[in-house]
Amino acid sequence: MKAKAEKTRGGRGSSSFWGTAYLLMVPYTKPFEKALIELGPTLQKAGIRVTYRAYISGMALASTLGLVGGALAGFLTASYLHFFLLLRLLLPFGFALLGWAAAFGAFYLYPGMVANSRGRKLDSQLSYTVGHMAVLASAGITPEQMFHSLAEEDNTDVVNEEAKMVVRDMSLLGMDLEHALEASEARSPSQAYSDFLEGFVSASRTGGDVKSYLLRSASAFMLDKRLKARAIGESVGFVAELYTILLVVAPLLLLIMFSVIGIISGSIGGFSILTLIYLITYAVVPLGGLAVLVLADSSVSKEMA
Repeated sequence: MKAKAEKTRGGRGSSSFWGTAYLLMVPYTKPFEKALIELGPTLQKAGIRVTYRAYISGMALASTLGLVGGALAGFLTASYLHFFLLLRLLLPFGFALLGWAAAFGAFYLYPGMVANSRGRKLDSQLSYTVGHMAVLASAGITPEQMFHSLAEEDNTDVVNEEAKMVVRDMSLLGMDLEHALEASEARSPSQAYSDFLEGFVSASRTGGDVKSYLLRSASAFMLDKRLKARAIGESVGFVAELYTILLVVAPLLLLIMFSVIGIISGSIGGFSILTLIYLITYAVVPLGGLAVLVLADSSVSKEMA
């Protein structure tokens, strides 16, 4: 019965990927579970609704498929290439290793990337959420009703997901608000949200003024958001100045200089003036613009809006 229950928890039925991976790979993954134990908390912070053992099984199945697929791709590649025999024998092993590493690396890094993304979104939404809770507290709403109100909102925000988990722990698992918030704090991908919940629990436990705590927290989060917005504005301004200097002024000066030099001499350092003009016009400026675009995109947080 215990094994059957574990299989049921391991995935969403045997027809799903996680269920199939659990049924096929769990006997072989137990020796590796301790080596990858850090993935357990990361899965919770990422909000991935898969048990740790099922995820390790899925990682093992995907890595095996990558190994086999890489080996087949290596054999097919070797059969079409006319290299010497040793290289053709090594190609399947190299492709197999590459396929295994790609699948394993993707499964290993994915939870951390999702957790980081959820943490940034949670940080950006925290100021509005705490302000909303402060308004509810001013209206005399109890802390339990606050989280019920957040959970009932019709959106897909990370705060809404966390509130639903708190309500689930209270409604289905029988936890009180204090223990439900402590569980939410443990699985939170945001340090700021964890600190807020810790203070909220302390204020509720000691009989403090929850409304005053929420008002102070909302003011602090809004101030932090304004400072971040100002820093982003300064970064965007720097990128705009960089674009103007390097991709507007500098190419024009170079083109004028090359045109003048072209009247005196037809080449510079063995390169014709016309070739250098083409290089600046069709290579340097477009590639520089793309680099500045990437720099500007990385300077602006997608979660600040």
